Amino acid sequence: MSSHVEGEQEAPSLGPVALLAFGVLAGIYLLYSVAWLITVLRNPTQIADPFSNFMFVSGLWLAVLFPASWFGATLWLGRERKPWLRILFLALGAVVLIPWPYILWAS
Repeated sequence: MSSHVEGEQEAPSLGPVALLAFGVLAGIYLLYSVAWLITVLRNPTQIADPFSNFMFVSGLWLAVLFPASWFGATLWLGRERKPWLRILFLALGAVVLIPWPYILWAS
């Protein structure tokens, strides 16, 4: 007896290479979030205009959330896509979301 409903397709399982790639990219995105958080917490920049200062600081805090948001959105919106396509979009996000302020400060 099968608990499978007729007409319903099973989700394809991930191979070990895809699973490893997702794990490595998840670690990269976690490190990016931590690097952006460090950048936000050590940022001494103060802008004289209160609205501009608010927008600058808000942008920095959103930068902390973007890596996790990109990772989650790619997995959720790409759940019906092939694993290699999700990995491609995650790799693209890993290039786009590089925390340059942290990297330039640390070097």
